[in-house]
Amino acid sequence: MKKVSLLLFIAAGMLAMSAQQKVMRIHHADGTSETHKVADVLKITFENEGDTPDPQGPQMVDMGLSVKWATYNVGATTPEDYGNFYAYGEIEPKEEYTLENYQWYYPEYNDWDCDEWEKYYKLGATFTGTNYDVAHVKWGGDWRVPTREEWKELIENCTWQWTGINGVTGAKAVSKINGNSIFLPAAGNMVDAEHTHDQLGCFYWTSTEYEGPDISVECRNYRANIDATWRGADGYDYPEVGFSIRPVNGPVPEPARSAVNIPTDEEMVDLGLSVKWAPYNVGASSPGSNGYFYCWGETFDKLYGHVYNYKYYDPLADGYIDIGDQISGTKYDVAKELWGKGWRMPTREEMQELVDECTWEATSSGYKVTGPNGNSIFLTASGMMTYRGMPRGSSESGLYWCGDSDVRVRPNGEKMESNASALRFNRNGYALDKPKVDYFSRAGGIQVRAVHD
Repeated sequence: MKKVSLLLFIAAGMLAMSAQQKVMRIHHADGTSETHKVADVLKITFENEGDTPDPQGPQMVDMGLSVKWATYNVGATTPEDYGNFYAYGEIEPKEEYTLENYQWYYPEYNDWDCDEWEKYYKLGATFTGTNYDVAHVKWGGDWRVPTREEWKELIENCTWQWTGINGVTGAKAVSKINGNSIFLPAAGNMVDAEHTHDQLGCFYWTSTEYEGPDISVECRNYRANIDATWRGADGYDYPEVGFSIRPVNGPVPEPARSAVNIPTDEEMVDLGLSVKWAPYNVGASSPGSNGYFYCWGETFDKLYGHVYNYKYYDPLADGYIDIGDQISGTKYDVAKELWGKGWRMPTREEMQELVDECTWEATSSGYKVTGPNGNSIFLTASGMMTYRGMPRGSSESGLYWCGDSDVRVRPNGEKMESNASALRFNRNGYALDKPKVDYFSRAGGIQVRAVHD
């Protein structure tokens, strides 16, 4: 799976043997050789095959589907080339594909304190188009790892032939829509250091996480599996296994969002403050229900939250993507995006006004907040969304986003990029601590109580 850009090898010592030497001879594995003038060679480099796309860019085929498909795998240069194998969410090939050398393995895992699925950092419902996506990172543009749905679309809308090209067995997919085709080599897969199913099956990662009924059981990810008799994208496997990647070209699909109730104009609450407040949380249906949990700047709900599945964290740079210091009323504001009509996240100043100008009465499940004019809202103590997806519904604490980033700076003057402003209150025995506007990890999932101008 290696190649030399112009020459395969040169022994530098041979150049010093004779001042008359003016050519280099390259000896190929098949017994042939070729020569090149030394003066014509600028440098010799060794590269992973396929890491750098063709000068004209990787070729794509319009199969009449929602995305266009690449003609070869990542790491390959021709349709019959195997290319490289990749573990789920990794962007470099390896000699061995083990649990221990998987990049997103949780190093502190132990079977007495962790569930089986916590061996891994789960990367989100899909990683397509992110920096976990080897096709996107290596090829750029709109190239990315296909989702499970895009693989299913290809499988269902093609006729399939188990055939071969230049002695390489594989599957030819012919579009039922326009007759165009692509070839998938039967490259098999990598388990530990063993290359299995060579010339017997095509194994490709989708970018979609397993959607099992209980995410706390184990961590798996969907794959496409195609052989002489079977084609499907319903199977799933452990993320450390090495599979092929066949990219697609097209816009990244919008994240799935759960349906939400939107308060009417009559339901907004005037507390006698600078803004009116929503009667319930974003994603809730009544003042006493929890609603959904959102990470700061994300506009879709999800099952769990941590830094590795946070949309605005860059794993390659190990840092946070700057989306602005104030997102209230912007495209990063979940209240604006889902409710519209003037609704938005409160600013830090507006949340502080709520704390300072209202009367707060603790209950067993939250706070009744009464404004200067006697009107009130109820803020539930619903906990937070963590890596395990718990403790949702917990009445131990309440946390609500503001639209402001963390206003503090480190001693060296750098911004505290990992946090954002949030209202928080915690249980202290049988009472709730006095609420305060504080800070919380952007990657953590908490709730949103919207305001209206």
